[in-house]
Formats: sequence, C-alpha cells, structure tokens
Amino acid sequence: MKKLFLVLFVLLIFLPKAWSSTITVYNFGKKVEINNTKRFVVLFPQALPFVFMINAQDGLVGYPGMGRDAMPYFSGQLILKKMPSFKQKVADVGYPFGPSIEKIVSLKPGFIVNVNMQANNEQFKKLGIPVIAFSACFGNLNDLYESIKSLGEATNHAKEAQNLISYYKNTVSFVGNHLKDIKEKPKVLYLSYQGPQGNKLTSGGQFDTLVNDIIQKAGGISVSKNVKGKFGQISKEDILKWNPQYIFLGTGNQKAISDIYHDKDLHFVSAVVHKKVFLVPQDSGGLYSNWFAPEKAPLGLLWCAKILHTKHFESLDLKAQAQYYYKTFWGINLNQIHINWQEN
Repeated sequence: MKKLFLVLFVLLIFLPKAWSSTITVYNFGKKVEINNTKRFVVLFPQALPFVFMINAQDGLVGYPGMGRDAMPYFSGQLILKKMPSFKQKVADVGYPFGPSIEKIVSLKPGFIVNVNMQANNEQFKKLGIPVIAFSACFGNLNDLYESIKSLGEATNHAKEAQNLISYYKNTVSFVGNHLKDIKEKPKVLYLSYQGPQGNKLTSGGQFDTLVNDIIQKAGGISVSKNVKGKFGQISKEDILKWNPQYIFLGTGNQKAISDIYHDKDLHFVSAVVHKKVFLVPQDSGGLYSNWFAPEKAPLGLLWCAKILHTKHFESLDLKAQAQYYYKTFWGINLNQIHINWQEN
C-alpha cells in the first residue's frame, strides 16, 4: 500500500509538467512563458534566416513581406532554396515596424520574434502573445548568441541552436588564436550604403554594432564605431579625418570600388592610395546578402581577418570554410550559388 501511495505521489508531482506544453524562456533578462511552440511569427527581418539555420521553419506562419509577399530581406535566396514553397506557406504580415495586427492574430501564433528594442512588443503582450527579442545587427556577437539560444528554446530546437552558437564561438576563437601576437591594428571603414553618386555615405556606426564587433575581432579598428544617429550617416570630411587604411563596401559591385578610387575628394585617403577598397563577399547580389550580415558573421570574420592580416591566415581556405557553412546550415553546395569575393 505504501509503495502504491508513493507511486501515485510521484505521478501527481511530475506528470502535470510533462503534460504541459508551456515552456519558459529567459530572454535578455526577461522571463517569457510560451504555451504554443509550434506556431510563430517573425517580425524582425534579420532574425528570419536563423529560423532556417536551426531547422525550425516548420513552425513559421508569418514574416514581414512588406505587404507584397516580398523576398525576405536577409538571405532571401538561401531561404527560397531551402524552402521553395516559402511564399505559399508563410503569410505576409506587412512591415516590421507597422505590421497587420489583425493578420497576426488570425494566424494564432504561440509567440512572435521581434527586434529587441521594438515598442510594439508591449502591444503584443497586451494581446496575450509573448515576444522573443532578437538583436542581430543591433548588438554585438554576445547579444546574437543569446538571441539564437532563445529562439532555439522557443521553437524546441535548442540543440540545433547550440550547435550554431558553437560554430560562431569556435570561429571567433580560431581567429583570436591567430591574432594574439599582432602588434598593429589597421583602421577600417565599413560603408553599408554609398547612395546615388556617393552623396549619402552610411557607415553603419552604432546602427551596425555587430559589424564593429566583427572588425575588432578580425584585428582591425572600426573608425566609425562612435558615429551618432540611427543609421550612422557620415560625410567625406569624416573619411578624410579618419584616413582609413581599408574601406569595405557592404553593397555594390566593381563599379562601386572604381567610384571610390576615382573620387577626387578621397584621392589621398590611405585605402585609396594603396588600393585597399574591397566589397564584402556577397552570395546573391542582393542588398542584404553580404558576409557581414548576422547569419553569415563567421564567414565575414574569417574573410575580414584574412584581408587585414594575410600573413597570419595564409593556410586559411575560405572556399572550404564557405562550403562547410552553406552545406551545414543551409543544405546547399557551394557550386549551387555564386559568391562574389575578393582576397588580398
């Protein structure tokens, strides 16, 4: 009789937890309770690729398609390769900063993935829809790790998320070990957007703090890291003052490099004099397809380190590293995509 009582007591204590579908996620210091992990909406474009990299796409029911079923901004080509039926299966919920609340509610998501600083998060909470915050470009690599971890837990893909985080951390350690004896760090300017005729120069600045972190970990000094303002707009006078030894362009093509080299105002900038202007590698030619994007940060870090400190990375095979990344996290062979990259 005592044994039967003990068995019943254990069942009463532990079975309710096993039956319950509610999970608790600790996300940037906040406790988030999620009742349904099988349906979710991503409102933050930069978070969307990570859903696919941890193989959680089966639960994705909504994304920010800008009201026109647009290709996803970040790694859109890769997403469509991994899930050709994406636009048929995932609903367009509008703009990331002005979504259709009615559409989102109709999808009955268990939670929403949104940018960490988004004010609308409170609105969703009032509707009873928990929010998982994601940092991406709006934070450093440590913030990104926490974002990936939370996403993995919320989607029941914690193991895949941890594998991805380990890949990031191992890459950072690899680069750091090769650079521990460097004595000089070159000055680097990252231009995320040049604008028509180069009349609007955006450095990323505080907007792209992840890029600053990549450049720093690659053994460089990001000259624009203290630029104020949401999008870090700068002037040619700023570039002359900083006199960067390297200039990395986040968008464009060979003509964009040529435009920098032939700009009379930048004629005496060190990077121009020594022909050290590079396009960040891109895998589709799209606006947000380069290797400094959050989902490709390890490749961007390797490429950047090899550009800045070539002698320390002579044995680094970037092609092999790229093959591993695309095959492991996207299921795509390197010969299935075109990557435009330069090396020193």
